[in-house]
Amino acid sequence: MRFQIITLLFSIILFFGCHSKSPQFAEIDTELTADSNSNFSKANSFLELGMNDSSFVYFDLASDDFIQAGDSLHAAICLIQMAITLSEEADYYAAQETSLEADKLLDTANKAHLDLLSFNYNSLGNAISGYGDNEAAIFYYDLAVKYAVNKDHAQTYKNNKAVTLFEAKRFKEAFLIHKENLKSADRKDKNYARCLSNYANTRWRIDEAYNPLPDLHTALKIRESESDDLGVNSTLSHLFEYHDGRNLDSAKIYASKSFDLANKIQFSTDQINAAEKLIRVNSDSSKYYFEIYKHLSDSVRTARLKAKNQYALIRYEAEKNKIDNLKLQKDVLDRDLRISKERIIMVAVIGFVLSALTFFILWAQRRKQRITMEAENKVKEIQLTTSKKVHDVVANGIYRVMTELEHKDEFDKSEILDKLEVMYEKSRDISYESSKEMCEESFATDVSTLIRSFANENIHMFIVGNDPHLWHNLSKNAKNDLLIILQEILVNMRKHSQANEVIFRFEQRDNYLHILYQDNGVGLTNPKKMGNGIRNTGNRMERLKGKFNFASEKGKGVKIEMNLPLPQN
Repeated sequence: MRFQIITLLFSIILFFGCHSKSPQFAEIDTELTADSNSNFSKANSFLELGMNDSSFVYFDLASDDFIQAGDSLHAAICLIQMAITLSEEADYYAAQETSLEADKLLDTANKAHLDLLSFNYNSLGNAISGYGDNEAAIFYYDLAVKYAVNKDHAQTYKNNKAVTLFEAKRFKEAFLIHKENLKSADRKDKNYARCLSNYANTRWRIDEAYNPLPDLHTALKIRESESDDLGVNSTLSHLFEYHDGRNLDSAKIYASKSFDLANKIQFSTDQINAAEKLIRVNSDSSKYYFEIYKHLSDSVRTARLKAKNQYALIRYEAEKNKIDNLKLQKDVLDRDLRISKERIIMVAVIGFVLSALTFFILWAQRRKQRITMEAENKVKEIQLTTSKKVHDVVANGIYRVMTELEHKDEFDKSEILDKLEVMYEKSRDISYESSKEMCEESFATDVSTLIRSFANENIHMFIVGNDPHLWHNLSKNAKNDLLIILQEILVNMRKHSQANEVIFRFEQRDNYLHILYQDNGVGLTNPKKMGNGIRNTGNRMERLKGKFNFASEKGKGVKIEMNLPLPQN
């Protein structure tokens, strides 16, 4: 289903307070369907039923729909129709504001917008002339003519400009436009009658020799044959204006006919104008007509004020709803944005934790593999060295003894035993060296095993620098005492610290073995009040001629530093 917006163009014919309207209808064809914009469909339906207030509301909603859809042309159509409705209710300032809002949506460089542009400028001129700013109205009528695509529309806009020039008492300029329009008008339609009536009404004001009555009666006859009641009333007003001051009886006749016709068609503005005419020419009954004039004027004024308030309230509610909707949309967007940020942060944190955990696991696995490989390589190296020494010392010695036995018929038993004893001593020395090297490797493992035995899912142990070469010069007794010291520290940690991270660092500084213990537990309020375990640890370090420093602060864990002297080579 296709819709057409049928819009009323005002041809304002003003003179001496006598205001008559010749309605001209223009059609703006659109390609919209009922399904594409339901608000537009409802607005058009209410407009055809003459329910202007309802159509105004839905045109306002439809314009918002079109703007959101990026359709500026049809949004402008809605706003222009709203402006025309406001002009009909004599709310000229609001009509002007709405037309200017529509103008912002139209592009003079777009040919598809030109006809609508000219239509809107004409509507804007009508609104501005409605509150009496004739010069500004003329400016917009000129723009309407400039962008007009349709010849008939351009003639209507020129006529409206001429009417406004007439109101501004610029009769010569108005006459030239009416004269041009009359030449181009078709003699067979009511548009010719309008042009002829306006032409005659203007010419007699600048040409004293001209008699307008034949042309005015011709225009009146055409309009009567066309049943153009508003047009007839306009020409009757022109006839009254000419006879007023010249022929009082004729003026009374045309004023009376105008009043009767205005009452028939119930057009309030023409009723007021006709009543004013009768007041001017009927002195004996002027009081009667004045009461009618006052009553009509008050009624029109009240109706227009009511309409202004009504449409102002409609616009207020529409704007309030827009603001409420925008606020609601903003709140929803803010909430969605906040949720999105929280989700992004959560994903980032989880990703970071997983990445760190993966990195730590891989690092631990690689470190374990490296330490294992180094230990295996060390064992292989020791085995290879031992094997070589066995081969070089023992095997070669035995071979030498075997050779002597093989090539001597007689041999000294004690000499042979002495040589075998020497090889025994040498093999024992080789075994001792190997066990010594293995013992260094084993002690580093013992330290790691001891420390890691106190780890669980809640307590993480970190060991740094536990390399086998650190223990090379340490005596067996010192190693045993050191294992007991480490065990005592770990037992105290498990009982009292509530720590979940423990660090042991081993390193050689000058001629000292430096051992650092640190945890992130609850610490001690008074580090001086230490238990037996800590005191025993200190005593053992004194026996080893080492140094022992204990530091703790409530809520910041425990830190222990031990420095053990290494024997000089």
